[in-house]
This record gives sequence, structure tokens and C-alpha cells, in this order.
Amino acid sequence: MKKYCCAIFILLLFSACAPSRFVKPLSKGEKAINVSLGGPLIAFSGLVIPIPLTTITGGYGLTQNTTIFGSWHTTSALFQTGQTEIGIVQQIISQKNFIPALSTNVVGNFIFNKNHFNFYPQVDINAYWHYLQKKNFFYIGLNNWFELQTTRTHQEAQTDHWLVSPQIGHTFVHNTWQYTLECKYVALNKSHENLVVEYKSTSSMGAIGLYFGISKKF
Repeated sequence: MKKYCCAIFILLLFSACAPSRFVKPLSKGEKAINVSLGGPLIAFSGLVIPIPLTTITGGYGLTQNTTIFGSWHTTSALFQTGQTEIGIVQQIISQKNFIPALSTNVVGNFIFNKNHFNFYPQVDINAYWHYLQKKNFFYIGLNNWFELQTTRTHQEAQTDHWLVSPQIGHTFVHNTWQYTLECKYVALNKSHENLVVEYKSTSSMGAIGLYFGISKKF
């Protein structure tokens, strides 16, 4: 039972390292809704597949360079665990020829059920490049997830306070619709050995994650 609970905990922790919500801010007054699917790669029935984690995200362009958003993790809800995010995206600089645009995400993650409530801050930075008349763009970034608790389940000492997840992705833009593919090296500084779930990566650390997202702007 203890191993099962540990696996669920790690699953939820990795699901928090979800795909980037908004790499590029929306225009002022613009609204968008996004649905994403995907997660870390695992061994399952002789195959290697991404965990089918799903989330729904809504965003609003507060200014031309600032977007606020909120997300709900629908897969976590199936396990009677609420998981939501509230964040802000800020563009730092615009693209100039081959110099990429830079943006940062500051996010509050909340995971809760009838017995527990946890808060996890997150800070991301992304560099992105437009091409094809500034429509499509690809990006690279770094996701930083912070654990504030000093103890974990069964009052054990919490030793993992910072999880690092580099990412690379591409967004295809078609009028008001956007389609994003992202690959993320989830928690590359955390070992996945001795867990019930067999995560897949290039070493004994972290897991490779694959994600697909669809967005509609209004």
C-alpha cells in the first residue's frame, strides 16, 4: 500500500510538470481555451507510451505583453484529487531577427483532496522564434517546480525542493486555432528508480514527456 501511495504521489508530481500553458502572451483583450493531452513516458503492456494526462486551460490577455490563465487537471479529478493552476505570462523582450523573444511564467499550483492541501510555486522561462510571416513559432524553455514542505508522507524528510524540466516545442498557428507539440525532460534531477511505475528516459533520472495541445482564440 505504501508503494502504491508513493507511485500515485510521484504521478501527481510529474503531472504538475505539464506542458507550457502560454509561451507567447495573448493580445490585449484576447481570450483562449486550451486542451492538452500527454505526460511522461512509461512502460505499459510491453509498450512505451505517454501517460494520458489531460488538462483544460483558459487565458485572457490583460495587456499586449501580459496574460493571466487558470488550469484544471481533469485526470487528477478522476482520482478524487483536485489540481489547479493560476498563473501569469509576461513577455520580457520581443524577437529581433535571430534573437528570440523571451517570456516568463509565474504559476501557483494547488493540489488538494479531503485530507490534504498543498501549494507549489513554479517559475518558467521560454525563448521563442517566429517564422512564416510571424505565425508559427518554436521554443525552448526551462520549467522550475518548487517544493516548500519540509516533510513528506509518513513524516519522512523532504529532500527534493527543486525539480528542473527543460522543454522544446513547436506551435502551428492557423487563424484562431493553434496546435502545439512539446517534448519535456521531466524532473531531470530526480531519480525514477525503485518506483512502481517504470518511467522512461535517457538515464535513471527523470522521464521524457510528450504532449499535444489544441487552443482556440476568441
